[in-house]
Amino acid sequence: MASQGLATRNTGAILMTSSKKHEFGWLEAKQSGGAVYEQGVKQSKESTAIRRIAEPLMKKHWKDSVTNLHRIYRVAEYLHKRQKRHK
Repeated sequence: MASQGLATRNTGAILMTSSKKHEFGWLEAKQSGGAVYEQGVKQSKESTAIRRIAEPLMKKHWKDSVTNLHRIYRVAEYLHKRQKRHK
């Protein structure tokens, strides 16, 4: 592992340095991890909900056709978006 030097942290207008040595990319991961992680969780939950909606449709309409599979997932996405609408 290459030498990393001092880790820096931007706190408002002051740039602080610490004497701890962190691994490469630590600062970037520390600063941007929250938003990226939150987006990934949201996308994962949405795809899980779509799969749950698509499961009974697949049992009834799939018939071993990839075209039908794509159509079923498109319908499931539409139904998921429709459920989230305000009434």
